[in-house]
Amino acid sequence: MVDEELMFHLSNGEVSAFDELYMRYSKRLLGYFIRMLNFDKELAEDALQDLFLKIAEAPENFDRQRSFKTWIFSVAANRCKNYYRHKKIVVETHEQITYTEDRTDECSFMKLAAKIDGIQFRKTLHETLNELSVEKKEAFILKYQEGKTLSEIAYIQNCPEGSVKSRLHYTLKTLEEKLKLFNPVN
Repeated sequence: MVDEELMFHLSNGEVSAFDELYMRYSKRLLGYFIRMLNFDKELAEDALQDLFLKIAEAPENFDRQRSFKTWIFSVAANRCKNYYRHKKIVVETHEQITYTEDRTDECSFMKLAAKIDGIQFRKTLHETLNELSVEKKEAFILKYQEGKTLSEIAYIQNCPEGSVKSRLHYTLKTLEEKLKLFNPVN
């Protein structure tokens, strides 16, 4: 059965439909929550539990004319936004980035780049994403780690596709600057 049919059966009280949806989406959504909630696994597990509790309690909130996959990620995104609002973590970021000159010569750069491994790269990537606004971080994760289309991201973030493109462009420029150390051909 497709997801939308399972939601129909869930709204009729069939527990097995809920179990199937949980099996299909819990791992991906947990990974999404972990990345969106700054790698706080306990908080991510709570968010996942709350999300599926909401679905179990009110399956009629799902609009059967829409894609379930996009809808569930939209609900998950809203849970993350609510978390950030509640904790007052979201801080406006500057739209202008001041680029600084790389003051190391090419030889020392190559030596330094050779020493940096994948762990440091991932750490720097996560730190850079966490410095961005939640909307920009979320757009990046949805596009490049969840494989969502621009229209799906626009729906999830409740904004025009142009805003999604702008967020992705800004994020990629920021990552390019912050991660340039990892590209020895610079």
